[in-house]
Amino acid sequence: MSPLKSMVRNLVPAFILCLVIGASSTASAMVLIPVLPMIPMLDCNNNGTEDATDIANGTSQDCNSNGIPDECDITAETSQDCNTNGVPDSCDISAGASKDCDNNGVPDICQFLNDEDCNNNGILDPCEVALGAPDCNGNLVPDECDTDCDSNGTVDECEITADPTKDCDVDGSLDLCEYSSELGGDDSLDCNNNNVLDSCDISSGTSLDCDANGIPDECDISNGAADCDSDGALDSCELTAGTGLDCNSNGTLDNCDISTATSLDCDGNSIPDDCDITNGAVDCDADGNIDSCELTAGSGLDCNNNGTLDNCDISTGTSSDCDTDGVPDECQIAADASLDCDLDGVLKSCETDTDTDGTEDDCDDDDDGDGVPDVDDSASLNKFVCRDADLDGCDDCTSGA
Repeated sequence: MSPLKSMVRNLVPAFILCLVIGASSTASAMVLIPVLPMIPMLDCNNNGTEDATDIANGTSQDCNSNGIPDECDITAETSQDCNTNGVPDSCDISAGASKDCDNNGVPDICQFLNDEDCNNNGILDPCEVALGAPDCNGNLVPDECDTDCDSNGTVDECEITADPTKDCDVDGSLDLCEYSSELGGDDSLDCNNNNVLDSCDISSGTSLDCDANGIPDECDISNGAADCDSDGALDSCELTAGTGLDCNSNGTLDNCDISTATSLDCDGNSIPDDCDITNGAVDCDADGNIDSCELTAGSGLDCNNNGTLDNCDISTGTSSDCDTDGVPDECQIAADASLDCDLDGVLKSCETDTDTDGTEDDCDDDDDGDGVPDVDDSASLNKFVCRDADLDGCDDCTSGA
């Protein structure tokens, strides 16, 4: 049934208009006139002729008998015309004008134009598969056309499906082809040459990547990144994580400063001496050596056992060193009491010895060495004046009598 007939049959019943025409008083006539509503004309191609008429007189074709001119089906895309011959594809196929080997409703010629003959053998890929061509991944493309990066005769996708470990990063590509330059890959993607992508080494925990630069730490180290203690961990990461210390902020781990003798660790506490000193360890003479270590090693002395280096006792004035021999005077006196005959804590060598006889004046009975005891000497510090024992008016030390 045509669309026009269907429309008329389903319309609301026609209104009946009753017209009463006046006649004589003894007679009347009633005329019943059916009135149909206005029905729009179906003219999809806008040629001024009903579609049904176009189809009936052959002006338009309707190859699929749907009551719509073929050109309107195609324009409205209710029918496809991939080869633009003005005939719906379904009609080309049903009439035998176009082949459809895979029965997908698309003429084979259009699929050829869309490069669906990967090996250019004149047979559509899906039809070639239907005829028995290998298609391990079921994508309706012969395996010979799918990617086989390692040229082993097996489509990469099928290799991965059979053994997922061959695509550890799950990107659809064989790992081997990604990291092998011989197969078009990049050797640097397997920097440690363990036949595993670096990204997978890192994600699986096989390799560390403490600085998150996408390169296993062992490769960073091989390429020059610092690992001064050869523990396999980048120094920079140890410092950042706090697993390694750099107390003097010189960019080198403390244990490496110590092992290379860049810093000393005289007390063996694994802390560079300069840091110990900064943190309060005593280095009274500021020579960079901890005093306790100097005392232990004997390179520093503490003769009075007060816990302070002798040179610091002297420099601070805690001890005297009148003869500037680097030994506190009290230590010299303690070792030899004769060095301080008057027990005043001052070395006799530093006291006055008028007659230079080796005995300080405080302990010398004849300070000026004129032979006259000081108690009898009128001028005990002048060897030329002493007394006039014979009362001759002449000083005995001057006249000799």
